[in-house]
Amino acid sequence: MQFNGEWPCWEIMRCEGTDSCPARKNPKKPCWEIASKMDDYRSAFNVCKDCIVYLLKQEQSVFTDQEIRVIMERKGSCALAARVN
Repeated sequence: MQFNGEWPCWEIMRCEGTDSCPARKNPKKPCWEIASKMDDYRSAFNVCKDCIVYLLKQEQSVFTDQEIRVIMERKGSCALAARVN
């Protein structure tokens, strides 16, 4: 599977979140910027810097395509998903 840096976070994460998802409400804003404004663990622990969405969207990735594929196969869930009811 080829990954596209233009995909929104919910497509990269294969998230089945609802329309109440903050990232879906603000699709032009990077999800890590949305998460940084939340008053909970996401901003406190800086979880987005380790997220595959953040890493894929950087201009120069430190990962090869093969490494990205492995990460995607083993990845966890979306940090924003825990906020959605």
